[in-house]
Amino acid sequence: MKNSIEIPKELKQFNSFFTQFAYRHDMARVFDDFLTVIVCCMAHETEENRYFETIAKYTKDELNLLAKMFAELIMIYEAAQRDERWIDPLGTYYEYLSGNYKKSALGQFFTPACICDMMAQMIIGDDWGKDISEPCSGSGRMILAANHKTKGNYYVAHDIDPICCKMTAINLCFHEIRAEVHCKDALGNKPSYFSLAVNYEFWKHNTKCILYYKNEKTA
Repeated sequence: MKNSIEIPKELKQFNSFFTQFAYRHDMARVFDDFLTVIVCCMAHETEENRYFETIAKYTKDELNLLAKMFAELIMIYEAAQRDERWIDPLGTYYEYLSGNYKKSALGQFFTPACICDMMAQMIIGDDWGKDISEPCSGSGRMILAANHKTKGNYYVAHDIDPICCKMTAINLCFHEIRAEVHCKDALGNKPSYFSLAVNYEFWKHNTKCILYYKNEKTA
């Protein structure tokens, strides 16, 4: 079946790199590994073991492709920041993959950006410095919209899907949002599979970061 989701112009170069993995790898695994690599890179040398375990299955040429994908992603975030808008390139591309690769590990679709903006206008006030919970973060779009409405709040995000948690953390990191992201069932009384601290001291050091912490289970 032809994909009904058109890939945005800014993601076409990213897609050209990503699709080169298709001949040798499961695309869902590549996407998850790519997210893990970004988180490890933003962990400031605290996740070297996790990083090398993740990249062990890839050739030198494939690692160069991952680096090019990361560079493309950074440029997309920077362009959005210059334009003073929020963007969810990871969630958008994940939806695109879901239409192309019929795998059980793929298949989520997220709230449209215009709906996120509308809900943020209805719910988020003008006061800042609040702690705000997001029990099912997806790729983090509701938080991105809320932050665009009023900056300076602290977010606690949850999702049971590890891929969603990593997308949320990366999106929030590059939008300079302080948060914690927990991979767990927000309704259940069970420990997190893993947790991520995002930009925990950004306003002190002006340094984007994502750190694993309180790993009560192995993701």
